[in-house]
Amino acid sequence: MNPVTCEILTRRVKQLGNLPAMPAILTTLCDTLSVPASKVDVDKIVKTISYDKSLVAQCLRIANSALYRQRGDVATVRDAILTLGLWRIRDLAFSCNLPQMFSNLNCAVPKECFWRHALGTAVVAQKLGMDFGNLANEQVYLAGLLHDIGILVNGLLFPEDFRDVIQQAVQEHCSVASVEQRVMGFTHAESGRIVAELWRLPVEVSEVIEFHHRPEEQATNNEITVIVQLANQLCWKYGIGYGYSLTEYERISTEDIWQILSQKFRKASRFTRSEYTPVLESNLAAARELADHVFATKHAPR
Repeated sequence: MNPVTCEILTRRVKQLGNLPAMPAILTTLCDTLSVPASKVDVDKIVKTISYDKSLVAQCLRIANSALYRQRGDVATVRDAILTLGLWRIRDLAFSCNLPQMFSNLNCAVPKECFWRHALGTAVVAQKLGMDFGNLANEQVYLAGLLHDIGILVNGLLFPEDFRDVIQQAVQEHCSVASVEQRVMGFTHAESGRIVAELWRLPVEVSEVIEFHHRPEEQATNNEITVIVQLANQLCWKYGIGYGYSLTEYERISTEDIWQILSQKFRKASRFTRSEYTPVLESNLAAARELADHVFATKHAPR
């Protein structure tokens, strides 16, 4: 994106009156968790979470689910935090609050498709990062969840143009970004980065949002970007996209994805061809399972 377009887009985003502000609960959680783990105020997190009854219900439901092999013995917010972990609590808070922030947006992308894809990418990215990238980095899930946030921003800023973008993408079975560039002169990756900076999100997350389609152009060596790129591709390939098939990702084989992962992360190269496909499928199954819990539905979008 050229500097003039960037300046215009930034000004447009800042002046947009109906751009949702970051909810206080998310800001508080981010601030509270910005200190070293040993100094985190757990009591403050318990108090913050307790204000949001729907989030409390989600935390307790997931903490008691088969995902964490509990048997209904998690009964308080503090117990849920101990079971899920501080960062999972923050991630759940984002997962639950962000859809509500954009609930009034009449976007060309079906809302449930968008958030299932966001959640699926987050879960797969986190699992890939933990399994192969030695990424105990607490930003992986959040980066996956927010990688396409610019889709919603473009739907707000340029509703008519963006509706045309989605229609063309569906008709051509190609990525939204490629049509955005052709029609609008920029993509959701760039508008998403602007919003991430306005929301004061971690730098690693902002960079992933901007470069998740082209990590090779990123100046810093942010491994999270590659992880999110591959997670995004896997979700599209296996039907956790925006409700239509995407030819460019259909052509990508699991071997191709694994080759990129193996070149980047040594742990992945230790798996044989017969071993890595079940690993990928297991990660995708975990993503669908968590999405079903969050959306309280057993049916994925077609």
